[in-house]
Amino acid sequence: MKLEKTFNHLVLKSLLLLFFSVGSTVFAQTNLPEKGTYDGTVGEDQIILVVESATPEMLKGYFVLNRGKAVEESHVFSLNVSEGKPFFQSDLFVGPLKSSKINPEGMNGTLTLMNKRKRFFFWRPKASLSFTGRKPILVTPSERYQKEVFSSVEVKSDLVYGKAKGLWTRSPYSDDPYITTLSKGLVKSFKDPELLDLKLDVYCPKQDGFKNRPLVMLIHGGAFYIGSKESACEQSLATSLAKRGYLVASIDYRLGFKLTPSDIELSAYRAVQDAHAALRFLSHNAKGLGINPDQVYVGGTSAGGVASLNVAFMDNDERPVRILEASKEGLISRIEESGNKYTETFDIKAVANMWGAVADLNIVDADEKISVLSIHGTADDVVPFENDYPFRNSLMVNRLIMDKMYGSKSVHDRIKILGNRTRLVALDGLGHEPELETFNTLNHYMDTITYQVSKFFYEETAPDVILPPSQLTVSENSALKSIYYEVTNGTPVEITADGGVKANANPTDATIIWIRNSDKRQLNVLTHNMFDAWSKKEFPVTLVK
Repeated sequence: MKLEKTFNHLVLKSLLLLFFSVGSTVFAQTNLPEKGTYDGTVGEDQIILVVESATPEMLKGYFVLNRGKAVEESHVFSLNVSEGKPFFQSDLFVGPLKSSKINPEGMNGTLTLMNKRKRFFFWRPKASLSFTGRKPILVTPSERYQKEVFSSVEVKSDLVYGKAKGLWTRSPYSDDPYITTLSKGLVKSFKDPELLDLKLDVYCPKQDGFKNRPLVMLIHGGAFYIGSKESACEQSLATSLAKRGYLVASIDYRLGFKLTPSDIELSAYRAVQDAHAALRFLSHNAKGLGINPDQVYVGGTSAGGVASLNVAFMDNDERPVRILEASKEGLISRIEESGNKYTETFDIKAVANMWGAVADLNIVDADEKISVLSIHGTADDVVPFENDYPFRNSLMVNRLIMDKMYGSKSVHDRIKILGNRTRLVALDGLGHEPELETFNTLNHYMDTITYQVSKFFYEETAPDVILPPSQLTVSENSALKSIYYEVTNGTPVEITADGGVKANANPTDATIIWIRNSDKRQLNVLTHNMFDAWSKKEFPVTLVK
């Protein structure tokens, strides 16, 4: 019996030893910290540890001392647990880690410092080691508005946004020159105006559940005489923008005029009225359409560019003299008093002016913080690139019935002087409608136009980061301090650094310890906003002695 008890005791002891031995090995292989950043101490030293490589047997990475300096050396380390006995190695600390507790959240224990002088002949100094991992920010930034993230688009056609008296609202394009087209259609301009349905098409990304989208409204060209909302350029641009996540509306509006200066000017004004009516209609239906009427962009080609600029900038008291006179005579109403009775407001944030112009630069005021992208061929003989009469090749007839206009270059210069956001894309040597091969066939310049418009609207939609350049130069002997930055149109999500480590676990704090021997130093600011627009801005940092 005694022998049997002894045997059982030995078996149990062996099983326990085997269990703990296997357990420690399995523990070492499956419960090590993962890649990431850890805050902690070794002895009295505050340390930030970065695990760059993690396997079941070994951790590798580097650490920096966190002692209030803006610049530090990095120290390579490894933690080997291949034999179940953790061993820490670096240039500052070398030795086995005893009484250790190691898990995915961190590690602690007592480090016997093998690289330090022995005490009392054979005792090595010891230091407590403790690290706790920083919780990663679990976000998945989307590329909405930056790329075509939706594969298909749903189009709702011919929605009636209002009614107004006019000659017609659509007329097919052709390959004929504008002057030929105008002369062919003159007979139609002598009929009496009739009450017309004003219609628009809505382009919406399919299977998009987001309900706070910016609105883009496009206005086709055609000298306020021809064209339609289904024109090749507008269809292509609307489809691409909708695939990026916008809701896009392309509108028809009243066309036609008699060949007199006052009637030509009235036709342009009617287009502005109709564009305003369309925006009121869309704002009235904002909830159902899933749009934010306080984030509106308008854009147009040729006459549509003229209408876009005017609906964005022209107030009732800034209307041309002929329009003001017609208004006093009761022949025309105010901008917002035509087409429909909707009164909902909207806020235009940006304009994509594609080879358009204005009759008066003074409608652009300093307090109107509306960004403008202008795209225009420098050899345009229909709408001037700078300041000239439109339709230059009309045998001087243009001077008799039209006024000079200020093209994209003049508009850009005016906005730049006022200090507001503007960008001019000058297409060197190109003429009017640079994107068309024929009246309904697009050429490769359409890719350039789509790229420029989508980029400009994304910049308006996404958050922006303001960071003074002086914050990006760091002296090697500087004390540790946070980099000041501001986020407009959104909120910060995470600050990261290349060539440096964050001094604390606060995801939006920009206190960085820069690594002296790094080849590249860069601050990265990830932001997000209510339009589900993400932005990552990168700021290079310079180290000086």
